[in-house]
This record gives sequence, structure tokens and C-alpha cells, in this order.
Amino acid sequence: MLRIIYFLLCISLACFSACKPEVDIIPVPDNTAPPDRSVPEVVKANYVNKCYITLLGRKATEAEFSAGMSLLSRDNALLSDRQAFLDGLLSKPDYSQRQYDIARIEILNNLDTAEITFQIAIYAQLAQLPEYQPFLDIIYAEIAKMQALKNIPADLEAGTLNRIDMHRRFVNNFFYDEINMGTQNFILGTFEYFLKRYPTDTELARATTMIDGFEAILFGAEGKDKDDFLQIFFMSDDYLEGQILNVYEDFLFRPPTSYEMGIKTQAYRSHLSYKNVLRDILSTDEFLGI
Repeated sequence: MLRIIYFLLCISLACFSACKPEVDIIPVPDNTAPPDRSVPEVVKANYVNKCYITLLGRKATEAEFSAGMSLLSRDNALLSDRQAFLDGLLSKPDYSQRQYDIARIEILNNLDTAEITFQIAIYAQLAQLPEYQPFLDIIYAEIAKMQALKNIPADLEAGTLNRIDMHRRFVNNFFYDEINMGTQNFILGTFEYFLKRYPTDTELARATTMIDGFEAILFGAEGKDKDDFLQIFFMSDDYLEGQILNVYEDFLFRPPTSYEMGIKTQAYRSHLSYKNVLRDILSTDEFLGI
């Protein structure tokens, strides 16, 4: 009986094999699998930590790290999620304070707030002396500059001051003049720090003429005093390009290409928001690390 069942089973298998249709495999040209666009968890974790250290000068707390990872993981670190994450960091008081501290250290040799307060007190005392009465306008103008310098962190946090005007306050005061004594040193120091280059002979001559109180043309604009020089300098494309160069070198560790410099400077000119510049560049795949 078992032999009969085995014999019938063999016949059935043979018939099934004979009836099975043949499948032709036809190769499709250029049929390559799409690249894997998933972002590894370690890349997202490094991005969160890097952004906190870069923008706030500190590591994320456990809660902040968890929130950042949750945001970046909801849709595979989508560009819009990276930008939302950066917007959150750029709105923190830590960011405003760090911007002030960096400029204070680099531009004014680590000037302390107490030194500003002390200088204001000196000017206030001078204003009370009879021999200084003819110079009250000058004294009060210097006090106003000192107070504006002291108010930078609060004004940045309140959103009433942008980076451009912050820089203008940092170079328009008694302390900066003491560090860069004389008109030419003032010009050289300002060009070197903000533009990452020295002025040409023509630029130096024209800027000197302007600051010394005579009409001159610099960066295509006319001025005749120090206030005009500062207005022209900090609204020039040369200044905006210097800021773009800073971001690329500080965060991407390379200079921008000519195309990048042109397009980013044009964008900066349109919105005059350094936060937008940072968000644009720090949300790229390059900074993310993929």
C-alpha cells in the first residue's frame, strides 16, 4: 500500500513540475537601488550636541537632548525639523549672552561689565565739575555710548538689536579707541577683525579723511565724520561678506565658494538677520554630517 502511495506522489510532483510556467528574467538597464537617506542615530546625537556647544557654549541638558532627538527623529532629520531645532536654540537667552561674550572678549580684550560701569561713573563725575561744563555734550555722548555697550545683552535678548548694530556699538566707545589709538589704528583694527583683511591704500586714505572730519567716499558711499564711517562700513557688502566667511570657517572649517559667498551675502543683505544666516548654514547636510 505504501509503495502505491509513494508511486502516485512521484507522478503528481512530476506533473506539477512539467506544468510550472517558465519565468524569464529580463535585466533592466540603470535599475540601481536608491541611496539610503536614513540618518543614523549617532549622527543626530552628534548634531544636537554640536549645535548646543556651537551656539550656546554648553552641552545640552538631558531634557534638552531628549527633546532635540525627538524632533529630529520624527521625520528622519528633515531640513524643516533641523531649522525648527535651530530656531529654538537661537531664541534662548544663552545664545544672546554668548554672542555678547565672544565679541566682548575678541573686540574689547575681555572687557568686564564692571569696567563699563566704572567708566560711566567717571564721566558722570566729570560732568559735575565746573571746568568741564563746556564739554557736557561730549561727556553725555560718551556716557550714552557706554550705556549702549552695557545694554547689549538685554537688547539682544529683547530682539531690539541685531548683530550688525551690536558690532557698531562695540567699536564706537572709549574702550575700543583706547585699544586702537589713533585714526589709522582704528581703521586697521576694524578692517582686520570684521573683513578679515587690511584696507587697500585707497580705502585707508579715504577712511582716514572721513573720520578726521572731511568728505570722502568709501565703499561707494559718501561721509564726513566717524559716525558716517561706521554707518557705511557696517552696511557694506564687504562687512556682510566678512560675516559669511566667519560662519563658513568657524562651523564648516572651510571658506565659502565664490557662488556660496555671492548667494549668502545677497540673502544676508535682504534680511540683515545673522540668525537666519546661521540657521541656513547649520541646517545643511554638510553641518549635519551626512
